[in-house]
Amino acid sequence: MAVRKKSSGKVIGRAILHILSILLALVLLVICCLTLVLAQPQEDSRTQSRASQPLLSPSPAYNINEETGLRELVAGFPVPVMSFMSGSGMQFVSATSSDLAFGNGFARVATLYWQTEDGIPLILRSIYPASALSLLETGFHFTPVAGPTLFGCASVRMESNDAIRVHTATETGLYAINCPKALTDRLSTIARSLQLFTVSEDT
Repeated sequence: MAVRKKSSGKVIGRAILHILSILLALVLLVICCLTLVLAQPQEDSRTQSRASQPLLSPSPAYNINEETGLRELVAGFPVPVMSFMSGSGMQFVSATSSDLAFGNGFARVATLYWQTEDGIPLILRSIYPASALSLLETGFHFTPVAGPTLFGCASVRMESNDAIRVHTATETGLYAINCPKALTDRLSTIARSLQLFTVSEDT
C-alpha cells in the first residue's frame, strides 16, 4: 500500500508540473503578443513618416577638402548629417554632397571620407530620403552579428570580402558606415563617436 501511495503521489506531482508548464507557456505567449501589438503602431508611424518624405529637384554637387567646409555642406542637406564629434581622434579627408536619381525624383547623399589616427580609411554616408535603401552599395551580405547602436537605433551589419557596412534608418534619414575589416574590433567605439549634425537658420 505504501508503494502505491508513493507512486500515486508522483503521478499527481507530474500532472501538476505539466499543468503549470502549460500555464507558463500561455502567459509567455500572451506577453509576447502584447509586446508585438504595442510595438507595431510605432513602427507603422515611422514607416509612414519615411514614405511621406518628398523627393528633391536636382542641384549641383558640393565638394570640400577641408573640415571647415562641413558647415556649409550640412546646411545644404535636407536632414541631419552623420559625422564625428570633436575629440574623436578621426582625421577628415574630404566630403561630397550630390543628388542621385531615385523613384520619380532625386535623393541626396552626403559622403564623408575620414581616416583613423593610424591611417585606416572609413566612409560615412547620410542619405535622404530614409527609404532610399537601394542607393546603398551592392556586394554586401547579412551576418549573424548585430551592428552597434547608432543614435539610439538598432543597426544592420553586413560584410563583403574585405569590408563591413553598418546602416540604420531614423525617421528622417538613412545612415551608413563603411570600413575595412581591420576596424571590426573598433566598430562600437566608432559608433559612439558619431553624431547627427544640423545647422540652425539663426546661426
